[in-house]
Amino acid sequence: MLQVRVKDLFWGYFTDLFVISSGIITLPLVLSLLTEDEIGMNYLMLSIATIVSLIDFGFTPQLSRNLTYIFSGADKLKKEGVYTKPKKKSINYKLLSLTIKTSKIVYQIIATISFILMVLFGTIYINIITDGFSTVENSLSIWLIFCFSTFFNIYYSYYFSLLLGRGMIMESKRAQFFSKFFYVFLTVILLLNNFGLISIVISNLISPFVGRYIAYKAFFKPEISEKIDIYKFNFKEKKENFLIIFYNAKKLGLVFIGAFAVSKLSIFLAGLYLNLNQIASFGLMIQLFAVISMFSSVFFNVFQPRLASLRIKKNISKLKTDFAFCMNMYYLSYTLLTIFLILFSNDILNLIGSNVDLPNSSILILFSLIIFLEGNHSNFASFITTENKVPFVIPALISGLFIAIGTYVSLQFT
Repeated sequence: MLQVRVKDLFWGYFTDLFVISSGIITLPLVLSLLTEDEIGMNYLMLSIATIVSLIDFGFTPQLSRNLTYIFSGADKLKKEGVYTKPKKKSINYKLLSLTIKTSKIVYQIIATISFILMVLFGTIYINIITDGFSTVENSLSIWLIFCFSTFFNIYYSYYFSLLLGRGMIMESKRAQFFSKFFYVFLTVILLLNNFGLISIVISNLISPFVGRYIAYKAFFKPEISEKIDIYKFNFKEKKENFLIIFYNAKKLGLVFIGAFAVSKLSIFLAGLYLNLNQIASFGLMIQLFAVISMFSSVFFNVFQPRLASLRIKKNISKLKTDFAFCMNMYYLSYTLLTIFLILFSNDILNLIGSNVDLPNSSILILFSLIIFLEGNHSNFASFITTENKVPFVIPALISGLFIAIGTYVSLQFT
């Protein structure tokens, strides 16, 4: 059974705290050194990247979960449910090799499709919201660099799935930390030298190579590489392996589309109706609450491989206890951080000389409830999927559809 070590929790909190701190480090520079139009374009680019990432269609969490099953003794993968042999402790390295090699091909395809869609259709969208690439200096070059950076961020993300699936939480978080550290360091240097918005996209292009290098070195130790490199698989075997993993992944993908409509579609649609100044304010609010939600879910994210392992070992009592502990930490953290944000955010923005203000308190409170409920739903949904079943696709899609319609109507007629 995979164990959550103290150092896993330390690196989980330390890395996520640094990610939050990186926002604190770079955000004052972004808000004070970039124009409102640049800030608005930055949030819209991030929104587009989020939309494109939906092409993953749930493959990433499903891959991690199936790898955890393999490392926990599963002798084969099933479309639904988990398969184990009693008292089996050895790893099926042939199955592990097949799953890794299949996933690499899948991520190559996902990254390539994402890049093509961004270049073809994203360019049209950016052209519209920047009035023909005129409101932001070098906006076309900035956008194209961002397209390349998104390609590499998506392609190399499967290395983190490998580490998490193996229960190497500390190693995964360490790779993410150094990747983010390099991103922050380079962004600050370039911003202070007045490179503008291009500072962020260049840093975003280079940083995934740092994370990939560290993650690769951590996972592909000689004792693993020697055992998986000896196997060769034909197209049919890889296709069958992919279809098994994708069976539930596609359901998760539909759920992610619904979740996107709940929390992130609004800023994409806002780009068609609001000016970049208003988008900058709205985008800042989304960014800050996303940080709060992410930090509040650290315990749950760190425990996910353990929860999957407990499920495969059928230790239901311990599974429920660990999950309840994770959710209590989520509720406590989210509540305290939200109160702090609502009470002190404007004072902090004034202190750093921000060119962008947050919406009024009533909007902040309402939005905090939305993100809280979405995070709560997301954690419970992830807990259910530890059984390798996704029974909540239709409710997620219905919720997302009504929210998308409501967002469009409110923007169109108000």
